[in-house]
Amino acid sequence: MTTYSSVKKIKCAALLAACLLTAKMAWSFNEPPANLAVSTFLDGGSPPGLHYLSYLIFADGEQAINSQGEVIPGNARVTVLTQLNQFYYLSNVRFLKARLGLDLLLPLVSPTVKGSFGPVPLTANTAGLGDLVAGPALQWDPVPVLGGPLFNRVEFDFILPTGKYDSNFMVNPGSNYLTFTPYYSAVWFFRPKWETSLRFWYALHDENSRTSVKPGQVFHFNYAVSREVYPKFRLGAAGYFLQQLTEDEVRGVQSTDSKERAAAMGPGAVYMGKSLIMMLSFPFEFSVRNRFRGYRSSLNLIYTF
Repeated sequence: MTTYSSVKKIKCAALLAACLLTAKMAWSFNEPPANLAVSTFLDGGSPPGLHYLSYLIFADGEQAINSQGEVIPGNARVTVLTQLNQFYYLSNVRFLKARLGLDLLLPLVSPTVKGSFGPVPLTANTAGLGDLVAGPALQWDPVPVLGGPLFNRVEFDFILPTGKYDSNFMVNPGSNYLTFTPYYSAVWFFRPKWETSLRFWYALHDENSRTSVKPGQVFHFNYAVSREVYPKFRLGAAGYFLQQLTEDEVRGVQSTDSKERAAAMGPGAVYMGKSLIMMLSFPFEFSVRNRFRGYRSSLNLIYTF
């Protein structure tokens, strides 16, 4: 049986805010990188104090898919290795009955490409810093829902155009425009040893001043469910869904059939040590439109000071 003290321990291990900041194509497939199954299990809260999270993320876009779900000729492939550093501070100051927090994320991004996008060869910038993410958070104390505690948080993140960028390359560590992407996350312990986590985003983008491209607005969410199978170990499944809601704009004119979509699901696991939490997820993509289709693997290390 899961006791309240064990739930408190799980609360201390909960994943904090994260954004997967991988490479960006500057002329097509215009949506910037997003947190796609980077935050997964136990994604609802954390104790007050300073927390450091380290993410190692490998994204492999094996095929370029058009708006009809067909593979675009040229054998294009994009792989990105990202090391994401996150600092999250949660205070004891209250606002709207929630604790105030501050989040800061900085990625190191290494993209690799091969093949061509249609008749045009793909090109990639060299590895470098990605875009800085910063924003305030509100985190509430747990509330009982149908007999199990629910932890929840809202955050108001800005993705700043500080990453390495050169418009001569199709793929860059940075995006060269501002994005505002608020989210809500929750984890619910709905049965003894079981939890389910959800995180919902809405993203609005500025225009890229170098290309005059403005990506459309996007809704996306992560989902996960896990069960304790042994003390300190949990097994489960995690995934995501992304849908672009408005068309891209080029010099103020809407692009036809530019909306992106992707869904994914795969296995995952959690190890909960005394001072170190490890989480692993490996979702595979399907139902992809106007994006690269492939898989993502994420290893998350969580330290609490």
